[in-house]
Amino acid sequence: MSDVQTLSELSPASRALFDMSGAATDLPGGDINWLTQLREEALRRFGQAGLPTPKLEDWKYTDLKALNGADLARRLGDTVAEADADFAPGVRHRLRFQDGCFAPGASSADDLPKGVTLLPLRRALADMPDTLRAHLDQQDAGALSDLNAAYLDEGAVIIVDDTSDEDITLALEFFTSDGGKVMPAFHPRNIIVVRKGARTSLLERHGGEPDATYFANHVTTIALEDGASLNHVKEFGDPAGAFNTSLTQVRVGRDASYVSAILATGGQLLRNEIRIELAEEGAEAQLAGAYLGRGAQHTDHTTRIDHLAPNTTSRQIFRGALDGNSRAVFQGNIVVADGADGSDGRLANDTLLLTEGCEIDSKPQLEIYADDVKCAHGSTAGELDDEAMFYLRSRGVPEAEARAMLVEGFISTVFEGIEELSGIGELQNGIAKWLAGGNGSARP
Repeated sequence: MSDVQTLSELSPASRALFDMSGAATDLPGGDINWLTQLREEALRRFGQAGLPTPKLEDWKYTDLKALNGADLARRLGDTVAEADADFAPGVRHRLRFQDGCFAPGASSADDLPKGVTLLPLRRALADMPDTLRAHLDQQDAGALSDLNAAYLDEGAVIIVDDTSDEDITLALEFFTSDGGKVMPAFHPRNIIVVRKGARTSLLERHGGEPDATYFANHVTTIALEDGASLNHVKEFGDPAGAFNTSLTQVRVGRDASYVSAILATGGQLLRNEIRIELAEEGAEAQLAGAYLGRGAQHTDHTTRIDHLAPNTTSRQIFRGALDGNSRAVFQGNIVVADGADGSDGRLANDTLLLTEGCEIDSKPQLEIYADDVKCAHGSTAGELDDEAMFYLRSRGVPEAEARAMLVEGFISTVFEGIEELSGIGELQNGIAKWLAGGNGSARP
């Protein structure tokens, strides 16, 4: 049976998203022929596939059907935004996007160091369309990537050349206001290129007003040339009514390094998908992820690291704590290609289940097609240590405080070894705020 659908067979949410093309007359790059063609082809593919469903193996545990009851609409439009003084206060150069639009008054991209480009996507498409072309054409990345390509509107373009001996730290923030009864849909596209030998750090946050509902469909492409390094700290603190699907695709060159620390505390549904290609010898990647769920939240971390060259190294360590009726999904995969001898890959996911109503679906995988490799994977799920809880209670620590101490101690170890990265303090603050009863980072 064919997987291709007709428009009449699309789900209500898929059809609503497809039909937005009629109103999408203000998208950037309308005078760029190759971009117009790319959008049309991407929309055609999305119209054939629709939104992903659990019928797809990679989406077996995550269902977007709740979007069918939403009044989906295009972005809210231009709004006035102010900079968030609490987010990365020591980072001077930053871009903020509010309600799908670039917020210049809350951004600071002046006086950049030599060799650093930091632009909103609309501006970059006007200034350097040919430079972006290869990074925008992602034909085999799935239906959500196609949807993003069809409607990509804003986002960040970052290019860092090897012209400075100092580490450069940049910040991106995506924030959404309360849109009332409609659910706006955003499709940000970020493009990050770190040239040969350059290094940079990026802090990224997603959040919104407490009552905001929205569908944010992010795609980020990252290219690290030989000897380059990127430390990428990402915080998902969306409000309880938000749907956030995020796809990050990374290509790591010879002797280059990608390190990402992730905290997920918010949203009705989060799908954080990361695909990394260790494309040349000596390439390295490290993912350290923490997820915290309560209520009826659904959090999905799906990762794949391909070792395509010899002597490449990867580490994936995720830890989570689930409360209430929350559910989490972890699908981690290490693939070692034929000829990628000497590859070293490790993968682990550990989850604390704080109530009987919560659930974790954990699926670590290895696919090895080469000899002389070192690969391992593991997964655990369990409750708080009764002996540790008894010890704290016997010394006068109130039950709620003791529980929070044990959860924080369990989660925070995921960032061991990378504590000095710019932005780790932001994630640790997010964990503390979640334990105090908030979602960690959804601040106006």
